[in-house]
Amino acid sequence: MATSAAARPISMEAFVEKQARGDAVVNIVLAGGINYWLTRDLAFVPAVLPLGDDAPNLGGTLIAIAVLMSILLTLIVYAITVSQRKSGKITPGLPADTRAGFAPFVLALKHLAMTLIPAFLIGMVLQGAAPETRMSPLLFTLIVTIVAAVLAYFMSKNTTRATLEL
Repeated sequence: MATSAAARPISMEAFVEKQARGDAVVNIVLAGGINYWLTRDLAFVPAVLPLGDDAPNLGGTLIAIAVLMSILLTLIVYAITVSQRKSGKITPGLPADTRAGFAPFVLALKHLAMTLIPAFLIGMVLQGAAPETRMSPLLFTLIVTIVAAVLAYFMSKNTTRATLEL
């Protein structure tokens, strides 16, 4: 009896790439949709606003993306990858009783530092160098969507590899 391609486990690198591309696409849709919806009625979006102002702006949005994606994406991708390994869809498989412990949280904190520090620095540079910079909502949405997709791609690859190397 021949086995189908769907039943065969895929290699680690193939799964890492597939997961990263899928996460990038999901984040393009989510970040693009949410930020377009938030800014669609605005005449312009400022690059930065004073601390504490909650209106949409590039600096604040980059920080929010860094925090949300580093925590949520890492924990979601980790859980998906562990379940795929336990089911044997990815080689090598894991025993069903394997527990992750604190590994996903340590990875999420690492991603938080790697994304939050640059986002905060970009916001500070924009505040100091170009506090009056404004952009159209479409340009704002495009910038945020690109940043979210790139972060999702690399964080997903990092998380998936870390999970597969348990």
